[in-house]
This record gives sequence, C-alpha cells and structure tokens, in this order.
Amino acid sequence: MALSNFNLYSQTVHIWQTNLTRSPQHLEFYQSILADDELKRARRFKFERDKQAFVIARGTLRMILSHYLNLSPKQIKFKYSSKGKPSLDQDPSPLQFNLSHAYGKAIYAIALEENIGIDIEYIREIEVISLAKRFFCNSEYQWLNSLSSVEQYSAFFQLWTCKEAYLKATGEGLVGLQDIEIFTPLDSHPKILKISQNSELAKHWTLQTIETAENYVATLAIKGINYQFQYWQWTEAEEIKYNQLKIDDNLANQC
Repeated sequence: MALSNFNLYSQTVHIWQTNLTRSPQHLEFYQSILADDELKRARRFKFERDKQAFVIARGTLRMILSHYLNLSPKQIKFKYSSKGKPSLDQDPSPLQFNLSHAYGKAIYAIALEENIGIDIEYIREIEVISLAKRFFCNSEYQWLNSLSSVEQYSAFFQLWTCKEAYLKATGEGLVGLQDIEIFTPLDSHPKILKISQNSELAKHWTLQTIETAENYVATLAIKGINYQFQYWQWTEAEEIKYNQLKIDDNLANQC
C-alpha cells in the first residue's frame, strides 16, 4: 500500500510499530523537523540513548502523521492537555493519535475517535507483587500472587499496559490505576471489568492486545466497540523513500 494513500475510516484503528535505531543522517533529519519544545524536552534527558530514542519516536510520529494530513512533518503542530496528553493542533483535523515507547521500540495508534491510548512495556524483573499490592485492585493482586514467579512478570506487564492504555486514552494519568479493574485471568482478548466500581462503564471500552517483539507487551484502549485494526511497520527504508519523494516534489516545483 502506498504511503501517500492511507485512508482512515470510522471504527478503524491503524497501529504502527518501529525500532528506535536510525543512521546518523536520519537522526539529524529528525532533529530538524522537531519543534522547539520537543528539542528542549530531548535535551533534558541525562543519557544520550534516551535523548535519541525520544527524537526518533517523535520524528517518526511526525513522519507518519504527515501522510494522513498531507503536510510536511515540520508543519505538524501539537497541543497538550493539562496532564500532558498530546493531540493535533491543526484546523480542521479529526485525526487522533497516541504513542508509547520503551527500551528501543515505539508504537503508535491513529484513529478518528478521540479517546484512544496505547502502551508498550519491556518485560523485566521488578518487584511485581509489592507493586501490584500498591497499585492494582485486590482481585488482580490475588491473581498475580497465585502465579509462578516466572509467569508473574509477563502477567504484571499485561495488566499494566491495559491500565495505562486506558488512562492515556482518557488523559487521566497514572493516578487512576486502581480505578480500572481488568478481568483476570488474562487471555488474548483482555477486557475492563469495572471502571470506578462501575461495570456498565467498562462495557463501552475495547482493549486490544498488540503482537510485538519478544519480551515486550503492548495494549491499545479505545472507547467504543466493534473496531477493525490494521497493522504497519515503519522502517528506515520507508523514510528514505519519503524523503526522496519530497526532494523530487521540490525539484518539480522549481521547474
């Protein structure tokens, strides 16, 4: 499918994934298309690898969105909610998005519906039970506690991505982790059991597990039901092709 030909329809969600490694030339290009506030955020990172990951993740976001909006990546403008959730500041633009990145991988969700959130996590050894007791609902904590120590890590991060994807969709932030109860045991089609003890509210939300790399887990949350999901990979080769098309367009306009 040609990148310049993406069409997004109601009840459809496009999900993109990419690795956060680029050649030096592409990293320089990404820095050139970011806004001043994004560059300031990048400079705040202590470690160079984290700075580069942020630049690539945001640059890729601009590249992907530019195909839907028929704009150059540099022309795209963002605004932020009081709790930091980004959205487009273009007029008019019904397009909605959310992104997440962790340990060298990034994931993006593009849709027409406003309440959409996505989260990716790298499965690693942490204090699973103590964190679950502190941040999760009692039913979730009890279920995790019943698993073997090996199973607990992936199960914990599955629950975490379900909750964080929902909270990113609503823009509430992580303060509401215990307000969302996920149905356990988890399977390939997770669902929200209750929102603030209300099971009726939970019925209006969809959770979608996203297949990604080994030792990663990712989940999307979106308000509504009966969605179609389409999956794409963004690669450096696509970026080279995109940049060449832009160069060709500029040369044609000069003739």
